[in-house]
Amino acid sequence: MLKQLAEEGVRSLAIFGLAKNAGKTTVLNALTQEAEDVGLPLGVLSVGVDGEERDVWSLKEKPAVRVTAGTLVATASSLLDFQAGGWELLESLPFHSPLGRVTVARALRPAKVKLAGVTRLEAVREVNRCFRLRGVRLTLIDGAYDRKAAAEPGISDASISVAGAGMAKTLEGVVRKVETFIGIFTLPDSGEDETLREAGLTALREGRLAGVCEGKVETLPFSSLLLRSDDWEELIGRGAWTVLAIPGSLTDATLERIAAASPLTLLLPDPTRCFASLSAVRRYYRQGGEIRYLSPVRLAAVAVNPVSPEGHAFDPSELKERVSEVCNPIPVVDVLRDDLTAHSPFRKGKTGNSGEPAAGGELSVDG
Repeated sequence: MLKQLAEEGVRSLAIFGLAKNAGKTTVLNALTQEAEDVGLPLGVLSVGVDGEERDVWSLKEKPAVRVTAGTLVATASSLLDFQAGGWELLESLPFHSPLGRVTVARALRPAKVKLAGVTRLEAVREVNRCFRLRGVRLTLIDGAYDRKAAAEPGISDASISVAGAGMAKTLEGVVRKVETFIGIFTLPDSGEDETLREAGLTALREGRLAGVCEGKVETLPFSSLLLRSDDWEELIGRGAWTVLAIPGSLTDATLERIAAASPLTLLLPDPTRCFASLSAVRRYYRQGGEIRYLSPVRLAAVAVNPVSPEGHAFDPSELKERVSEVCNPIPVVDVLRDDLTAHSPFRKGKTGNSGEPAAGGELSVDG
């Protein structure tokens, strides 16, 4: 899978869990091994902290982050033992993680490593630049617990989400949560609508709401939808809006507020900004509204983990089959039981400009 992604021009791949203890580290380790198997030069970084011996909340043991010889990592220099001869220091970068200055180093032999977060977008870009200058063809970005921001198009070119038994005590519960995630993440993009794209780009550039009225884009004097009642009345009264581009996030509360006034097309920067529930989104569609993304996220695959650290487990084949039903056509993989090199990543990961159904089928308004 990784070799095909690299050949398609993907330079950075985010891995994030849909819940705590979903199995993200296991997936990360499997991908680093796949990279070695296919001879793909790899770099690894985290936007959180990963590789701790124990979970900071439950104190239960966690799987270590393991890298193969030749892998480049970006982490706090204090977390690497250079004197033991396992690491080659390549560069100290001009920014810090929560655990100290970030260093780029090469593993000289297979090793365990603790990854300290590279939390700012410009820092992630600098690490990627440093990796590429040293021959890395693909960077794996560890998203930490529920850090979907790692999938943001400005950070990564594609993503793999991880769904595990730890998400719910029942198989039905896991499937419902995956279905919710897929439903939100695969809403349509702006397509070939130039006015829609202009509104979205204007909102991002200005850091303010941008509306479309009678085919023209207008920048509004508000940075978000968290408005006082009088500001809200001013927004609604400024024109007969057909589109509202939002530079930030969308929640159930703001979605319901818009629906009560006048359902219209809402444009978000990307799927990582949508925090509304699937039920609220479906209700908004039933009321005549629509939600689109300026920049979609390419979801290359969904990985499943049938074992929960809480002690319960599901049948691996049944879990994969049930999750596949709600993710189709996005491939679902079990990294401990499948040959990753035999799987092809999903190319679109969204509703295409042609109006093809999103992953998992068209958005149902009956749920």
